[in-house]
Amino acid sequence: MNKYFIDDGISNDSINQMLVCFNPKIKNYSHKDTILRYSDNKIQVGLILSGNASLHAIDIDGNDMLLETYTTKDMFGQIFYLPLDNYEYLVTAEDKCEVMFIDYNHIITPCEKVCTHHTKLISNLFMMAAERAQSLSLHLNILKQPTIQKKLITYLKYVRSVSGENPFTIPMSLSSLAQYLCIDRSAMTREIKAMNDKGIIKSHKRKFLLLNTDK
Repeated sequence: MNKYFIDDGISNDSINQMLVCFNPKIKNYSHKDTILRYSDNKIQVGLILSGNASLHAIDIDGNDMLLETYTTKDMFGQIFYLPLDNYEYLVTAEDKCEVMFIDYNHIITPCEKVCTHHTKLISNLFMMAAERAQSLSLHLNILKQPTIQKKLITYLKYVRSVSGENPFTIPMSLSSLAQYLCIDRSAMTREIKAMNDKGIIKSHKRKFLLLNTDK
């Protein structure tokens, strides 16, 4: 499954011009670093160049809910969520991450040169936003599955389709996966062991091989 990215269909020369027009900032993060707080006044679009990250909503009691996961070529930012009151929204690194930030105003305001690549870039961003909506629909579909096994299989099939590989490595820790699936970590661990014993999957830590998911 191919993902859209910001530079799709844009020549190298245009990309160099775009870097001048949009003045993107590239930053590197380590595991568990905070990449972006949605409470920040400056509205930015973040693009994952490498690594994995996740979006968390934290309520006033400190309860942490994992809303989305991001991997290479994914996009995130305040414009994709309407934050609820009394929640803090944080994007955190799941491992080493390289992230490009673009000021939202640079995207919606054409530059003085009226560069031809600007329209193509906006089109690419719309397609990437559509992929984010698709990802949210997937999350809802996973959460409505009636059993832990069905939730796991639905998620693992999706990761396999995105990676195009089997075996594959999931883009988050098992603790984060339990949060994402809204299930107890211990119960999930027991189910993964049972699925291994039944020959449905083979797994070791974050690496999974799907065998017979129809059982």
